[in-house]
Amino acid sequence: MSIPDDHQDLNPTGFDPSFATPRGWAEMYRAAGIQVVPCKDKRPALSQWADLQESLAPEATFARWYRTGSERGDMGMITGPCSGNILVLDLDIHKHPEAAAWWRDLVEAESHGIEPEGPEQVTGGGGVQKLFRAPPGYRVPTNRTSIGVDVRGHAGFAVLPPTMHASGKEYAWMPLRGPWEVAIPDAPQWLLDAIEALVGEHGGHQGDGTRTASPESEYDAFGNVQDGREAVMRSVVWRHILEMYRMAPILPPRYQLEALATAAYEDYERRVGCRIENVSKRVGLEQERRGRTAFEGKWRAAMRRWGSAKMKVEAARPNPKSRPDLNDDFVSQPKIDPATGEALPLLQTSAQFLRGFVPPDYLIDKLIQKSYLYALTARTGHGKTAVAMLMASTVARGVPFHGYEVAPGRVLFLAGENAQDVRARYKVLADHEKFDPEAVPFYFVDGVIDIAVSMPKIIEEATKIGDLALIVVDTATAYFRGDDSNSNAQQGLFAQVLRRLIALPGNPAVLVNCHPVKNATADNLIPLGGSNFINEVDGNLTLWSEEKTCALNPHGAKWRGSPFEQLEFELRTATSDTVKDSKGRCMPSVVAVPITEAGAERRLQTAEADEDTVLKLIHGYKNSSFTELAKLAMFTLPDGRPYKSKVQRIVERLKASKLVFKYRGSKYRLTKKGCKIAGVKWEKDDDDD
Repeated sequence: MSIPDDHQDLNPTGFDPSFATPRGWAEMYRAAGIQVVPCKDKRPALSQWADLQESLAPEATFARWYRTGSERGDMGMITGPCSGNILVLDLDIHKHPEAAAWWRDLVEAESHGIEPEGPEQVTGGGGVQKLFRAPPGYRVPTNRTSIGVDVRGHAGFAVLPPTMHASGKEYAWMPLRGPWEVAIPDAPQWLLDAIEALVGEHGGHQGDGTRTASPESEYDAFGNVQDGREAVMRSVVWRHILEMYRMAPILPPRYQLEALATAAYEDYERRVGCRIENVSKRVGLEQERRGRTAFEGKWRAAMRRWGSAKMKVEAARPNPKSRPDLNDDFVSQPKIDPATGEALPLLQTSAQFLRGFVPPDYLIDKLIQKSYLYALTARTGHGKTAVAMLMASTVARGVPFHGYEVAPGRVLFLAGENAQDVRARYKVLADHEKFDPEAVPFYFVDGVIDIAVSMPKIIEEATKIGDLALIVVDTATAYFRGDDSNSNAQQGLFAQVLRRLIALPGNPAVLVNCHPVKNATADNLIPLGGSNFINEVDGNLTLWSEEKTCALNPHGAKWRGSPFEQLEFELRTATSDTVKDSKGRCMPSVVAVPITEAGAERRLQTAEADEDTVLKLIHGYKNSSFTELAKLAMFTLPDGRPYKSKVQRIVERLKASKLVFKYRGSKYRLTKKGCKIAGVKWEKDDDDD
């Protein structure tokens, strides 16, 4: 059935309210494209009506409801798509004067005080209901608010005249405002925006979700909110957007907004529970209309208030849950001239600017500065946790790190990747370095947390502990809360969250253990994920391990500070009587032991001697496999097996130095240069051309 879209033929049934029967009323509504159904107690008098929410009921069904002679006078309309996307704006002005004020102020601000002309009825309870038609495909939310402004949208329901209210008064159309007298107007965009803003502030639902019974308790067994999730959603949306406005009142670019909205939704999702069993929380929340779709609607509505008077007023107040120095906009806080003690202008002279120079404050002399954010990037098994833990222990104990002076202080270690492994490593390290692990100022976070959400708690407890000198985050992957590790926007925001840690008491240095990009080499140790992460940090330390030795270097492309010479560590297997398995056996762990210059020289000499040995064996025992060469060289593993991989690594180094070449399959021959170094005669079949 077509829906009238102008003032022509608004009354094709010849409707006259003075003589109309219930069937006549129903036929008039149906002719206007309204899904009219019998009702009782302000609800459809039907056993189920989900199938009636998308299109008009069949003629046969309508005829059964309103057959000739029917006296079923109580009726109502299902709003939304089945009624041509009609929405009903319900203003309870009888009980809520603020509802009338809301509508008056909205019309004054958006329509010069001129109300849209359309059908309008007085409810039996003294309220007013106005009908509008939303654009095709626009999903109007159904919403109830505390200020008496309600919206009947998708799958909503509104009682229609001539229904009798419980008060004894009839619902009635205002003079010349019945749907047979005036066309239902298209909802102006400003009204749709205002409705979404209502949903964003007061909550609502889309009307077709899975309905669940109210739980007996506000929280589930895991402490998640399961009753009152709308309020949680509203609070999370507003808090995140308000905090974003506090940091910078300039609207961020779209990609950054999307990442911020994702982070905010994950914050919300961690706080609430799902009432539907046997589905994931994310799927269940979506089915209940308490998931991502509803959240995004509230986010969009709240974002429309960006820069509003309310937002400016609330943003001007300090966030009670955070320290001012973590969130203040630097432009709004004038800097002080150290020479005069007076506030500096925004545009400074070179003399004023240069007086603000602050000498580097080293945590580890010439290596690590306080208030800096560092990445420590290495492949799995290359020693990043061992080196980071050694560094942290030297700071906590106040002893030199690889010969470099250390400023002693408290250490915080975020053990997110494997807390049990960190416990074992710390005990073994303490035994190896001969210090009491419980007597040094070494603090831990046990497992993964959302750093951004937990920041107020971190600040609170760190303030009680006292100034921090170093924070180690193990690892970036474990604490990343986004859904796309390759997203530049999300990685950039994550790095900004990590940078906030340097503003904790003591302005500590922050070291973040990072996994590298796929197939990383010693020259390409860049943190996994988007480039915005590496752009945000102050320096990228890299580790590369060979032959149980790892080398620590500053990454040339990303290092703010003085470069330093490569530091080498032996990755030594160690045990402790304090770390045993359930059968009482000592569990091996790995500790990083600094290698001195003399030790490095000895290792270099040993490596060269091993290379010479392999060179001579390749020449003297042609066509031998790596296993056979390992046996001949007497390279063995602790259990006595041939150390095949050691031979393979040596051959790769020899090949890179052009001392050997691949002859056939996995067989190698010496080049002329290799023969010269090995002191053997080059033979004609050793053709390396």
